Order: sequence, then structure tokens, then C-alpha cells
Amino acid sequence: MDKIGSKYRTPSEGDEQSGDTQLTYRRSRRRRVTPYRFQPDAFYPDEHPEIPTIRRASLQLNAQHTEKASQQQGKKPALSNHTHNHRQRSSLKDHLQSLSHSRALLIVGTLVILILTPIMITSAVFNSHPSSTSRASNQGTPASTSRTSNRGTPAKGTAVPVNQRPADPHQIVIIPSDTDHPPPPVFAQSAYLLDADTGVTLYAYNPFKHIPMLSTTKLMTAVIALEIGNPAQKITITNAIANDVNQLSPDSSLFGVKKGETYTLSDLLYGLLLPSGNDDGVVIADSLSGNIKNFVAKMNQKALQLGMYDTHYMNPHGLLQPGHYSSAHDLAVIGRYSMSIPLIHHITGTRVYHLPPGKHPDRILINGNQFLWWYPGVDGGKPGWDAGSNFLQVISCTRNHHHLIGVVMHSNNFWTDMRDLLNWGFDDFTWISPHDVDFQHPIVYDSDSNYFASDRKENTIPTADKGRYYIYTGFSISGPIMAFFDRGGGLKKFGYPISPPSLSSTQVSSQRFQHATIHCSLTTKQCTTT
Repeated sequence: MDKIGSKYRTPSEGDEQSGDTQLTYRRSRRRRVTPYRFQPDAFYPDEHPEIPTIRRASLQLNAQHTEKASQQQGKKPALSNHTHNHRQRSSLKDHLQSLSHSRALLIVGTLVILILTPIMITSAVFNSHPSSTSRASNQGTPASTSRTSNRGTPAKGTAVPVNQRPADPHQIVIIPSDTDHPPPPVFAQSAYLLDADTGVTLYAYNPFKHIPMLSTTKLMTAVIALEIGNPAQKITITNAIANDVNQLSPDSSLFGVKKGETYTLSDLLYGLLLPSGNDDGVVIADSLSGNIKNFVAKMNQKALQLGMYDTHYMNPHGLLQPGHYSSAHDLAVIGRYSMSIPLIHHITGTRVYHLPPGKHPDRILINGNQFLWWYPGVDGGKPGWDAGSNFLQVISCTRNHHHLIGVVMHSNNFWTDMRDLLNWGFDDFTWISPHDVDFQHPIVYDSDSNYFASDRKENTIPTADKGRYYIYTGFSISGPIMAFFDRGGGLKKFGYPISPPSLSSTQVSSQRFQHATIHCSLTTKQCTTT
């Protein structure tokens, strides 16, 4: 059992599995890949998620691209109107001077000017600025696409593809769905929670930090594949394709294609998204675009259309490469977009897939997304792993017709991070643990995580105010209340916190626990219980 610092190494996702995955889920031993060390990227740090701010500097999912375009297009007409009005006022002035000998005409002309001037000014302002109604609509409601396709183009509610970068691409409005629990802290370097039904951002932590996105890359690969290809089209592994596949590292995660074999594009997408076959990414790119470079260009173009301004692709599989990165916000965007495509949503939500024999061997494919095997409502997504201690996840989860997209990037305890985010997003903290579920039915690659033995109710996460967040109930304690809690017997005496702290008009801070309520005077520093 390996350790990273003082923490157990978390389970490997689909990225590290090579060859045919067996139903026994046998753990394979392979040499560790030395991750490429990227230079620190400049990013826009968000406020700490423990502080429940409504508005934070982030990136708007439903970007105000239409508004910005309208403003830019409106500048020239505004200038034209201004010039025209200037000429009109000059000619009127000359005319009035010529008629100055007539007092009646002068009075009438002056009244006409007084009436027309406000109208002309109002018209100029209206032409040079979009309406406030349009702006509010762009900010609050996701636009819909009018495109339809039997290959699964996005349904209504997805962001409008645009080609122009907005003036400020790093600004969003965060609207928490759960107001009686604090936003959970995370072990991850960045995290995001998105309401897939409305496009509203629920949670954002370091949402624009540039981080290698590893095999979550394959969500975009699948999107482009279905835009330019047909699921039923047959693809044969040619000599040229086989040569490109052979350039992959021997310990790369592979589906296992061989020269001369023939697959449908749908078969290759299962191999791409379930066992996370890097070779399938190469095959798809070469066969649909002629070469990897052309295919990756389409990936980057699509990223810009979706407003993923902190993403850049260098390959179709996600292996570490300089210039290949994304952000938590952008992964939420592609997560929402890809899950709106029925075939991708279906494939990533499939636990086990049997590929019958044809012009290729018979195969059993296992989905390496562990959340699909234990967390209620998970119906798709894609994990990633860097062969070290850093894990990524894009998770699609639906409960009671409420669809959320969760993202964690570079977490050494990804199941705690993602569970806390989804619990908070659904406002449901009913305890569910992979350790308990694993006793009921095996979770894939559970041995790589020591069977989740470290996942316990009493686990906590440090908070920004030097407090503790209890994952069991979703509440934090800190300050004098935490000090009194620790001195007085902790969990054994008081139980878990079941409410946030409240402050009375007499400067007494109170917080309810399972077995008592702690009251601490901020003036006298004395605490009591009831």
C-alpha cells in the first residue's frame, strides 16, 4: 500500500489501465511515469469556498457573448448618428441666423430644436448600447441551440457557441443552491459545481487555474468525433494509424487495437471512454481528420466556441504534454455539453460493455469511473490520473430530475471532494461511503484504494478560518466553539455539528450539535451548553 505524504494513494482511474480489462479487476503493476512539471501558470484565484459569497470573480458559463458583440457592432452606428446630428445642428444654426430678423420664425425654430434634441439623443444612446433586458437574459438563462442531429447534438439549454472572446472572460455569478450548509472545502487544487439544467454556477474554487486535464480530454475527443463522424461508420486500422499508435508509451492506457482490425466509431468510443484507451484517441483522430494535428485543431476551435478560454489541447488522449491544460470551469462546460449528447452520456454511464467479435477480438470493457459504482445518481462523466497522486474527475449526477456536473482537479482524496460537492449541491447529506458499498458489491479497482478503509464518518477537512469541516453532516466548527468542543469531550460528548453557528444581538455565538448546543460569549470568552 503506497502512501503519498501522510495520505494513501487514491484509486487509479481509467487512464492507467492498459490492455484488456478483466472482470476480476486484478490490479496491474506497472512502472511509475514521471509527470511533466509545468511552469506555474497565471490564474485568477477565487475567494475561499468557506466564505459563502454570492458574487465572486469567476468565468460565466453562459457568457455574455451576444451582449459584447452587440456593443462592438453598435459603436459604428453610434458614431455615425453623432456625426449626422452634429451636421444637422450646424445647418439649423446657420438657418436660424439667416432668419434672425423674424422673431416669430426664431421662436418657432427654437421650440422645434428643444423638442427634437432629446429625441435625437435618446435614439443615439439606444443605438449604441444593448438593452438591459437582453443583458439580464444573457446572464441568467442559458441559450439553446437550434441544431438537431441523429448523432446527438446538444439539447436545449447549452451555451451558445461563439467565436469571439468576451472582454472579461473571468467573471461569473455564483448562486449557491444550499443556503443552510456552508460550501465544502476541498483537497483539490480547483473544483467546480454546475447546475446542468440551468447553467447556473453553484460553487467555484480556483476555477481558472491551468492544470493538465489528462484523460478528461477524451470528452472533447468524443464530441468532435460525433460532429464529423457517424457512429456506425467502419474504421480499419491501417499501417499509418498503427504507426501512430505505436508512438504511445508502452505503459499507456490502451484499448488494444491491432493493424488490420475493423471497428465502428461507436466501438472506438466505448474503448475511448470506458477503459480510457489512448490508442483509440489516436485512431479516431487519424481516421476522421487525416492526422492528429488537424483533429486537435478542431478540438481547440470547439473549445473557443464553447467559451473554454482556459483550455488548450495538444493531443486527443490527454497524455502529459506542454501546452495541454484546462481549468475546473472549462471542464464543467465540456462536461455539461458532452452529457447533452445522448450517445456520450450513455457510453460514460455504462458500467460493463460487451464488444462482440467481428473483424476484431471479443472484448469485455469495464468503466473505470468508480463513482458510477457507488454514489447514487451518477450517470456519466470521465476520470483522469497522472500516474502519481493527482486525480481528476468530471461527474454527471442526476437526482429527482436535478442534473449536476461536478469537477475536481488534482485531488489526493477525490472521492471525499466529489461526494462533499454533490451532497452539498443536492442538499442531501445522507451518509454514503465507498467503503460500505464495497462490502455489498465490488467497486472496480478497490484494492488500489485499500478498499477505501480511510473513509470514515469522523473525517474532517481544514477550513480557511482554522476550523474543521465534518464530512458526515456538512457543517464546520471553529473559534471559541471548537476550542470548547475539543476541551469538553468532542464527538463522544457533543456529537456532530448539525447547524451553522449563529450570532445573537448580545454577541453570543451558538451552534447546535447532536447532543447539546454550545454558547460562547465573544465578549467574556466564556462558553456554556444547553
